Amino acid sequence: MFALSKTATVVAVLGLAAPAQARPFNISITMDAYRGQEAYLAAYIVDANGQYVSTVLTAGTRSRYLADLSRWNRMFQRAGGRVDGFSGASIGSGQSIRTQIDVPDALLNAGYTLRIETAVEDKRYQPDEAAILLGDANNGQPVAGSGYVRTVTVSY
Repeated sequence: MFALSKTATVVAVLGLAAPAQARPFNISITMDAYRGQEAYLAAYIVDANGQYVSTVLTAGTRSRYLADLSRWNRMFQRAGGRVDGFSGASIGSGQSIRTQIDVPDALLNAGYTLRIETAVEDKRYQPDEAAILLGDANNGQPVAGSGYVRTVTVSY
């Protein structure tokens, strides 16, 4: 099993400076079994209106192919192209990736959503792979992906 663990901070994106205003979030993504190359993935936060807030995780061996995640890439480039979380290798069939980020308390139960996009070479792009509303109701609850991702779990 492939597992990465890194800590990142999303606090600066919203201008919240005090660490006491944030809590650690564990994000776990498990890929479904599929045939083909390893997936490129972006995990990012949007507000209640669907406006981009922050990128918390990208997975892809060659950064130039992350542009194939077109919805995320468009928002990412408009926001200045800065990853506020962790970047790592591509993730393959049946593998898992885990990371921990500090998320401002202001994002909880306030309509913010963690979105996942995936793409696999010579396969279908999944712009709506998974979406998890950040809040108490979804804490620790696995959410099924719609393509290459089996489950995404956010816990704090």
